[in-house]
Amino acid sequence: MKQYFKSMLVLLVTVNMLSAQREVVFTKSFETNQTTSAIFNLSNTSIIIEASKDEQLHFDFALEFKGYSKNEIREQLAGIAIEATKFDNHITLMANSVSKIGNISYTLATSDELVLKFNAEATKKQEIYRKSKDAIISEINAEGFTGSSMPSDYVDRHFKVKTKNGELKNITDENVKIIKSYFVIKIPASLKLNINATESQIRFKSDVYNELAVFLNRGDFSAALLSNPYNSIKIENAGFKAHILVGGTYDFNTVSRALIGSLENVNLNSEFSKLELGEVGKQVKINDYNSEYWFYNWSSDFKRFDLRSEYSKIHLFFPETNDFRFKVVGNNTINHLNNVSINMQPTSKGEKFNMMERKPNGKSEFAGEIYFDIVHGIIYSHDDTLVDSKN
Repeated sequence: MKQYFKSMLVLLVTVNMLSAQREVVFTKSFETNQTTSAIFNLSNTSIIIEASKDEQLHFDFALEFKGYSKNEIREQLAGIAIEATKFDNHITLMANSVSKIGNISYTLATSDELVLKFNAEATKKQEIYRKSKDAIISEINAEGFTGSSMPSDYVDRHFKVKTKNGELKNITDENVKIIKSYFVIKIPASLKLNINATESQIRFKSDVYNELAVFLNRGDFSAALLSNPYNSIKIENAGFKAHILVGGTYDFNTVSRALIGSLENVNLNSEFSKLELGEVGKQVKINDYNSEYWFYNWSSDFKRFDLRSEYSKIHLFFPETNDFRFKVVGNNTINHLNNVSINMQPTSKGEKFNMMERKPNGKSEFAGEIYFDIVHGIIYSHDDTLVDSKN
């Protein structure tokens, strides 16, 4: 079953896209200086942001079409509106598409029925185990940081086409139309950037030290290193992936899966989300409502970690090397440690109390304090040895 999509993918990147029709949609550059700011307003758009090698802000947008007729290409291009202007040292980009354009978009070009294969193995409960920071970063890269909008193994596991006579057949290059987007924006190091996006994919390919203000509603966000104390990133109903976060405030609302390799000096506010953190570094604060967290590892000098939450589910892996303090304040919370469950019942008036504490043993260098203020929560305290991720 794996062969059909692998054949399509290899054909895509090595043969088919070589014969695809390439259309330049937009290209423009602007001079900038230390006080230049920019705002990108995006809808149904996919962008890749890289570091500029000069002091100019560069926009280069092209599309490649495979399997589309000339009329279909004209219709697709006609549905794109894009404009970039500069006024009073402020640059504005407006980019909108009638139909959603991902990094790579596939359309089944056949009257045959697309069949979703049920995978019983995938429905089994996955074992919870510690993942290393490098393992989280590897997952980020494998799940599309390179720019693919649909990982090959996902299609490989789940889809075939069903002909009119009921025969199941592999998806091949003959019945798939492809649009590949190349919208590369190169930003100078001094640019202050604001992004407002809906149904869009935003990828920071280079390490970025610029001050960023980002709001994304539906779509996908990925980054290598984001480092600035004034960053303000708000993600709603979208995916989030980042190798390293240093500084800034992050707000997550209904993020189905966030993967973060490591973070430090970050304030994180979340609700109704799922987040996996490869390594918690210095001075991290989290305020949460009804989310699920995996805290896999801790830096050797994380100083102080604060979690204030309600109705949260926490998978906690304790620091493995240096000494630490762990304290839990709150009420009505269950703690699972191996095969033992401790139910900390609520008080009659709902007052918080000291539910759990682990004091430093003084046998090794002190790394920091983990402090939980948690109400109506569940804590899974995992005692394990470090194993690598094999997802």
